[in-house]
Amino acid sequence: MKKRPEDCVHCGKCIASCPSYRFFLQESFSPRGRNLLLSKDLNSQALDFCLFCENCKSLCPQGLNFPEFYLKKIFKDKGYSLPILSDSLNLLHFHPEGKRLYKKFDPLSLEKFREGDFYIYLSCGLKHLYPEALFVFLEKVKSLKVKPKIPLNQDCCGIIYLSLRSKEALKRLALNKISLFKENKPIVTFCATCYWMFKRVYTLLFEEEADFKALSERTYFALDFLTNFLNLEPFFEEDSHILYHLPCHLKNNLTFHERSLNKILKNFSFSCCGSAKITLWLRGFQKGYSKFWKRELIGKKILATACTGCYLNFGFQVRRPPEIKHWIEILK
Repeated sequence: MKKRPEDCVHCGKCIASCPSYRFFLQESFSPRGRNLLLSKDLNSQALDFCLFCENCKSLCPQGLNFPEFYLKKIFKDKGYSLPILSDSLNLLHFHPEGKRLYKKFDPLSLEKFREGDFYIYLSCGLKHLYPEALFVFLEKVKSLKVKPKIPLNQDCCGIIYLSLRSKEALKRLALNKISLFKENKPIVTFCATCYWMFKRVYTLLFEEEADFKALSERTYFALDFLTNFLNLEPFFEEDSHILYHLPCHLKNNLTFHERSLNKILKNFSFSCCGSAKITLWLRGFQKGYSKFWKRELIGKKILATACTGCYLNFGFQVRRPPEIKHWIEILK
């Protein structure tokens, strides 16, 4: 039986887990408040402040997932018609702080990876925010009897079009992934949000396309792939000056990370960054929300995360130190 917003019993167990409720402290901004709005077919700006973190699902006794209800509602039709950016991080050139974060990436450096045993998804973040993570990863697998395949001309996962409610553009980008990764090989991604898009969003919104389910089943987060597929034990430096941040999209049952990394790392942050939604950036939400995590940065030299959206939010709001890095950049 399909779950519905009407199934919410309003117990309130989800409230403490919701980042936007923590910020606004208003019932309509809580998962149970939003479930009520959806069940009554009422419009409210509170709905757009859902950050898609899915924290509420893990605490709900009914197993309800408000982001799933909301995404299905707003993508019933094709949505807004928007031009497609194959590399969404090129938008950083129009942001006064963006140019500081943007790194140039030469795709010709990957010419020798035209054929291989598994795919690497070359996301916008991997190319232009933390490319060093890719080269550390490649060095890790170099001694093994496996070789990555990195198709050129890879494009955005579509998170920007999810935020802007353009189903048509999102589907075109999603279908291109099936074309890029057509061989039955594992797909490795380095960004928690891209991972969530591959694993959850494509199958949720385009469930009529059976190929998206197969794509989801072949997708691994980079550290999951190292440990579960290649049997390499990741080792992170434990230093009081390094704060490891766990992105929301790795906190759910898609990966093992919340369980295992909490055991091997003592200096860990579970704070939400404030979301990758471009509609909330335009409203200044992430800047206001930063008060909840900035206090954790006192005395830190490195803030390590594993998500493009988190990397951007931290990069926009933080002045060095700490330096923002991807987990794999400091993998030993």
